[in-house]
Amino acid sequence: MTAPAYDPRDPGILADPYPAYRALREHDPVHPVPGARLWFLTRHRDCLTVLCDPRFSARQGQRLRQRRTALPTSMLNTDPPDHTRLRRAAAPAFRPGALREHERWLAPLVGAWVLRVREAALAGRETDLAADFARPLAVRVLAGFLGLPEDDLADFGGWADAVAGNLDPFADPARDGEAAMSAMCDRFADHLFARSTTPRPDAFTVLARGHLEGLLAPAEAMATAGLLVVGGVEPLGDMVTNAVAAMLAEPGRWRDLADAGGPPARRAAEELLRIDPPIQFTARTAGEDLVIGGRSIRRGDGVVPLLGAANRDGAKFTDPDRLDLGRRVNPHLSFGAGPHSCLGAPLVRLFARLLIAAVRGCPAEPRPGGAGPTRRTGAVPRGYASLPLRWS
Repeated sequence: MTAPAYDPRDPGILADPYPAYRALREHDPVHPVPGARLWFLTRHRDCLTVLCDPRFSARQGQRLRQRRTALPTSMLNTDPPDHTRLRRAAAPAFRPGALREHERWLAPLVGAWVLRVREAALAGRETDLAADFARPLAVRVLAGFLGLPEDDLADFGGWADAVAGNLDPFADPARDGEAAMSAMCDRFADHLFARSTTPRPDAFTVLARGHLEGLLAPAEAMATAGLLVVGGVEPLGDMVTNAVAAMLAEPGRWRDLADAGGPPARRAAEELLRIDPPIQFTARTAGEDLVIGGRSIRRGDGVVPLLGAANRDGAKFTDPDRLDLGRRVNPHLSFGAGPHSCLGAPLVRLFARLLIAAVRGCPAEPRPGGAGPTRRTGAVPRGYASLPLRWS
């Protein structure tokens, strides 16, 4: 059989990549792009190998991005030892003790926003989950995590919208995105300077401490704060909309989740993260000649682990296309793996568990709204521009 074609920018694949992933896994799991030194990986074991093997460079992998503007130096586009240093400087913000402090304000915030949805349900109003709930809540979560004051929220939401394109490897941010990043970093610089003398339990304080300890240059501290925004706000909102859309596609799953005696929140959160992750792929470059999945990869070849495909590999997951909120064994790759695994994963998991706790016991059940959902056109992150819901 002729190997199936795959292009992550194809509108059909943007709408639903999973049939293409399945076809590649079955017929050409280490898939070469004709005329390019580029490979797509679809099996869990191959993706995991590349993510954990230091012979594959994340820094060189960023050269696969089709854009005219260079990204600032950050954990996203560095290899050890620089990556190790940058990660060590930011890691204290995500440790269990720090997250327990954030949970003090995060739990009531999530509860209050879920209450808004319940009120809309009781009133019979249609709700756009993306625009009215997930996106503004994600802005507030990241703003609180960083330590932004309430007065900065309006500006921050606009900046986060404008800079979101930095995560898409096929998008070249417009000038307003570059201007927004500059304005955001100017404001962040003020907060970082203030935290160097007046620490608080927030991420700005962690980054300011990293600078004072010599782990971060000023530009690196700013780039790390910017990365938290670019890699946090939109994917966090997309996690919510993708999860709800997945439950809408399988009748009964919302009732399973909302039932007070439903599956443990931790298991349900991991399964909702697995089934349709916002970050569908990442990129590496081979540092030497080697073999992956029986195919010869040459030094300098680009390799793209398709994380969304790995998450539905039947060799690793039982009934992989089914949403099983009680799934016990769930080694998904939604946060990547290895040295570059997502540093923010503990915050995302906490947020997901708090959301599930907040909807437990909710009598209303969402149904698709009249206007129908609209996916965003970008490849990364994968999410919804609009997800209208009505409530039974």
